[in-house]
Amino acid sequence: MRRSLHTPASILQQVRLLRAEPARTQLAAILDGLDAWRAVETVLAGLPRLLSWGPKAVSGIQPVPWVGVVIWARAPGYDGYRVLTVRGVWAQASEAARVMVGVKRLHYRAPFYEAEAYHKLIRKNFDLYYGDDGSPPSQPALDVIYDEAERLALRAQVKEALIGLG
Repeated sequence: MRRSLHTPASILQQVRLLRAEPARTQLAAILDGLDAWRAVETVLAGLPRLLSWGPKAVSGIQPVPWVGVVIWARAPGYDGYRVLTVRGVWAQASEAARVMVGVKRLHYRAPFYEAEAYHKLIRKNFDLYYGDDGSPPSQPALDVIYDEAERLALRAQVKEALIGLG
């Protein structure tokens, strides 16, 4: 059995991930304090069961560390797979932690559509078919700086903003 060799790029990526881990842990604690998972589940309950999936925790480090909770849904019909709607709550580290609620529309990017595989794999993840890592949207519906003292008021704002994305 051969041991895989690390390339310099993969080692650098691992170092970046390790350095960003404390920030991502803090951002996850912010979303936990805002009860983001339950807010996203509330929205999911109102969507068609066979056309919507999640919630799922996502995170990344580019351009700055971020974490989020997302759900995704497609339109009904045979061609409904062409556009996927991703809704969620994200926390992003910049000068101060920011909380965002938003929606993204992703276009299908796989070379061909095979319905059986798609319907099995889309339940767990959407990045294979849509080429997106779940990063925050460029134009969020709600974008506020997180203040621990205003956590309960922000929790209500997040829930209202998610429901308003309808």
